Amino acid sequence: MILQTTNLTRNFASFQALRSVDLSLQKGQIRGLLGPNGAGKTTALRMICGVLAPTQGTILIDGIDVSSNPVQAKRRIGYLPEGAPLPNELRAIDYLLYVGRMYGLNKTSRTLAIETWAERCDIARVLNQTIGTLSRGYTQRVGLAAALLHQPKLVVLDEPSTGLDPEQSVSFRAIVKEVASDAAVLYSSHNLAEVEATCDVVSILCQGRIVADGTFESLRTGKTSVSVEVSPHSIASKLSTSTRVSIDENWMRCECDNISGEDIAKIVSEEGGLIRLIQPVGESTEMTYLRLIQESQVHA
Repeated sequence: MILQTTNLTRNFASFQALRSVDLSLQKGQIRGLLGPNGAGKTTALRMICGVLAPTQGTILIDGIDVSSNPVQAKRRIGYLPEGAPLPNELRAIDYLLYVGRMYGLNKTSRTLAIETWAERCDIARVLNQTIGTLSRGYTQRVGLAAALLHQPKLVVLDEPSTGLDPEQSVSFRAIVKEVASDAAVLYSSHNLAEVEATCDVVSILCQGRIVADGTFESLRTGKTSVSVEVSPHSIASKLSTSTRVSIDENWMRCECDNISGEDIAKIVSEEGGLIRLIQPVGESTEMTYLRLIQESQVHA
């Protein structure tokens, strides 16, 4: 196991930011870390990276305890913080050389590592540019290359796709998946679609504790609703709907729960209305996430 946290807890005075969190990651796996603002994601990442000490619990990186052997544990971590806050005045190549020296790579190893990751992250053409002149996408990729120079066992990415356009996001996602062939990746983000497209499994934090863990598919309820477009608008009031959206002056789209398509058709027919679309709708990723957060708050 590359990452193993047990009973991870962090208190700030009387406030408990993280409560008995157990996380695990193995080589080849990408785990998404989701949760609303204030859920404890940043606190968890800072403890895993050795920036904050836990109030209780243990963190093992490739079997090494972060608390008792922080230097060796941190050598196994590659970290890309939110916003990729790199020094704008340095050329990309100078920054990568500096990071390589910081991790103790000799000149030959540094040169080889920079060549390798410059090619894999597609930044070779901008190595001689100052970081401040680079686009958001290139800055992110320079930051990722820096985090990977020393071949870390665990790669920690905090909001890595923020500010990337769709093309850059697709490219970045491909790099992350390639990286995961040699490492474990912990991917924290608010972007549900990006997490679902990138990650194998997901852990959802709320109020400092994990409220759900697994694949998005396994976390869905399996329940379906029925989406129907009816006319006139007055027909919608006869249906048991969770949402109603006016399409135009004649047609309204409704999402109906706990009723079959056959029963909807019967009601609309009896009321003298029309149907032009009727189809089952599964629980979306956003609906799954919101349901799990809401359920956790009710039972907190």
